[in-house]
Amino acid sequence: MRELRRRDLLLVALTFAAGSVDAVALLRLDVFTAVMTGNIVLLGLAVGQGSFGNALRSIIALVAYGVGVVVGARIVGAVVIETHWSRKVTRALAVEWVLQLAFLIGWFITGANPDGVSAAALIALSGVAMGIQAATARALAPGMSTTYVTGTLTGLLSELSALGSVSGDRRRRASIVVALALGAVAGAFALSVVPLIAPAIPLAVVGAVVLVAATRFR
Repeated sequence: MRELRRRDLLLVALTFAAGSVDAVALLRLDVFTAVMTGNIVLLGLAVGQGSFGNALRSIIALVAYGVGVVVGARIVGAVVIETHWSRKVTRALAVEWVLQLAFLIGWFITGANPDGVSAAALIALSGVAMGIQAATARALAPGMSTTYVTGTLTGLLSELSALGSVSGDRRRRASIVVALALGAVAGAFALSVVPLIAPAIPLAVVGAVVLVAATRFR
């Protein structure tokens, strides 16, 4: 039971990181790299308005996210759903952390104002990282996505409409929704105050998750 609670807390932390990533990506790169539903909408808008540069960015994000999902699924392998945190999960998140580090380095090089090829490269790095995170979280707990919360929010509100007691599952879902929003707030705030280190927020959070997982889960 303790391991499940720890797992849930780490998934909430990853959701916070994803919210921060998407805030930076949307405000500076004009795409989502974690929430693909929103990115598909942005792609449609770009095509409809004839903004093919933005459309290309959305396509890069979609393809990169898909690659990340495949990579993450391959690293994690056949994980039994709703079980303890395995070493393969930690390994997958470590790969995500490396990609986040590469993103931060690229962000520094461009002076927090990437454009053209540099923007495309950063979108690709972030998209792969978020795809890995999504595939990893899905292997652990399908009902607790760390990169999109539409289904989580729908399920939470549907259950709350019954006016029943607040169960542990509802608390977990609510925590995921709140964490994504708070992550976006943190990312946007950092981008407006100290834009050069804004991507360090998700890097630090994912790094902390990897460290805790490596030392607390066996």
